[in-house]
Amino acid sequence: MGMDIAETPKEEPAPVPDKEADGPLPGERRTRLSGAWTAIVIGLLALVVILVFILQNQQSVEVTFLMFSGHLPLAVALLFALILGAVIVVAFGAARILQLRRVAGRARRKGPSSQPQED
Repeated sequence: MGMDIAETPKEEPAPVPDKEADGPLPGERRTRLSGAWTAIVIGLLALVVILVFILQNQQSVEVTFLMFSGHLPLAVALLFALILGAVIVVAFGAARILQLRRVAGRARRKGPSSQPQED
């Protein structure tokens, strides 16, 4: 009456669905709107962190820049320095992008005949 091990039916593992073959389900695809929402959430979190930083660093410091001098809260002075640094980085990045666009435009105007042919 007992079953032998050889007689026991073997269970086959359930097939694992292949997500790449089926493609994304509705609502799983990344869109511009989902990217915008992600950017908004990250931006709001950054603003909260900056606000906490400003509220915790209220002590006044003397700041001198070129011919200007005055007293500012420490956090505001640091934020001004951060903004000035970001403006400088963006200016150099924009100059480099314009330089590369000019080079690409010249290469396009010359046409494909001036480029070496690969066989």
